[in-house]
Amino acid sequence: MSGTSELPFILGEDKLRRVVDAALDGMVVIDAAGTVLLYNTACERLFGYSADEVLGNNVNMLMTLRDRRSHDRYIRNYLRTGRAKVIGKGRDVTGLRKDGGTVPIRLSVGELRDDADAILFVGTLHDLTETLRTRMHIEELQSELTQVARANTVGEMGSALAHELTQPLSAVVGFVEASVALIDQGGGEMPAKLREYLDQAVTQSLRAGDVIRLLREFTARGDTERSIKDINVVVEETCRLATLGTVADGIDLGLDLTDDLPPVLIDHVQIQQVVLNLVRNSIDALVDADAPAVAVRTAPGRGTVEVIVSDNGPGLAPEVGERVFEPFVSTKPDGIGIGLSICRTIVEAHGGRIAVDSSTDDGAAFRFTVPVFDESV
Repeated sequence: MSGTSELPFILGEDKLRRVVDAALDGMVVIDAAGTVLLYNTACERLFGYSADEVLGNNVNMLMTLRDRRSHDRYIRNYLRTGRAKVIGKGRDVTGLRKDGGTVPIRLSVGELRDDADAILFVGTLHDLTETLRTRMHIEELQSELTQVARANTVGEMGSALAHELTQPLSAVVGFVEASVALIDQGGGEMPAKLREYLDQAVTQSLRAGDVIRLLREFTARGDTERSIKDINVVVEETCRLATLGTVADGIDLGLDLTDDLPPVLIDHVQIQQVVLNLVRNSIDALVDADAPAVAVRTAPGRGTVEVIVSDNGPGLAPEVGERVFEPFVSTKPDGIGIGLSICRTIVEAHGGRIAVDSSTDDGAAFRFTVPVFDESV
């Protein structure tokens, strides 16, 4: 079998023009002087100029001043050396529209020769407006999630510390009061200064307890803004955030989202933090896995929707079990054990439940529920 084959038909000039105009991306062909020889329909939409207004003119009319200078430098370099540094390389430029506005573009340049062996440059222009808009949206979400995560971490640690410190402080007060009582019962003479110090120890311990109670009340307020959301949209958006950067390179992240789930009434940023924490925990657990994979599913429940995040990592040790949701219990060497505790607090504040299924053979699966929105309430 031959290594080449004939095309079933040869495109004529009219058909070729229609193919070029059907392209979704802009296409411009210029000569070595920068004169526009071809300008397709996508370019008309991109720049607002018609083909008649551009053909025969210098392509720099479509460029901002900064990119115009760069383009002129590329052309001069080519005419001087015969080498074009931009060939085959994509770079981001800013296009200048007819109305004076600008448009972000990814420009890729190819080189060809015409029948007279004159060089032509073929530019493919991809509109980055939607890409940048999505990127900005993701950056806003990241910033919002970071702020919420910090606030939740402070609140959870404050609440946990308050809980842990209340008991020993109460014990200190009890021991000091018991010591005073024993001295009095023994009939010994207690130095006035010692009695003063012991009384101060009781007073300051009780004061510390009051401060801790105020801290617990403050961190337990948890005012949130809830709105009606599609849980699938929240999960999908969060998974995009979870896989940004290189942390998820080589990990198969699969989404299995059940269609037509009922809406939920949630603080979507808080629930995003839960999903983000669970997905990233699964990713962290797959460091040594042969074929690392994370699966995120949604499913209907009885008056709830459920989100399940599972992985094929080593699972959780039996002694950890449900304790993994307690403050300061961590499976990571450098973890402080607050993340999953925050997840439980958020989910339970929404009226849902969170749990873990763990097996050393099948990895771990964390699942949580949130109630569906009830219009009658």
